[in-house]
Amino acid sequence: MRAKLTTLLIGLLAVAFVALAAVGGSLYWNHVLQRGQQIARDTLPGLAAQQIPKVFGYDYQTVERSLMETYPMLAPDFRHQFEQDATAKVIPEARKRQLVVQINVVGVGVMSVERESGSVLVYMNRTVTGKSREPLYDGSRLRVDYRKFGNDWLISAIKPI
Repeated sequence: MRAKLTTLLIGLLAVAFVALAAVGGSLYWNHVLQRGQQIARDTLPGLAAQQIPKVFGYDYQTVERSLMETYPMLAPDFRHQFEQDATAKVIPEARKRQLVVQINVVGVGVMSVERESGSVLVYMNRTVTGKSREPLYDGSRLRVDYRKFGNDWLISAIKPI
């Protein structure tokens, strides 16, 4: 009888230990997710405000160099697409029309965040000056998606809204 009680007690203690470990692991993982989301929420708006003028602003005389400096900010799949567009459209058009594009970010807001990804809404004003030296002004809203690669947040997509 005593052996059965000891076995039952050991079984109950094992079940309790496993249950507590599961609860503890769940609480820990929840903390990791929330901490990652908070880091993304704190990091991405400032990063977008700093990077978007570099991505979209250029001078026709230095457009290739400006774009080359931008490529490390982009996720690999998006970078490939961006490079193709820049080479086929942006660089030839900038040189042909002698364009100078200045970008001013006037607001950034968080749309969604996860531990390893996030999206921000960027409000920007653009000033485009061409051969005529008559500036054209326009405003845009962009959804900028980020993904985390190692310790770096890289732009994985940019979509006009």
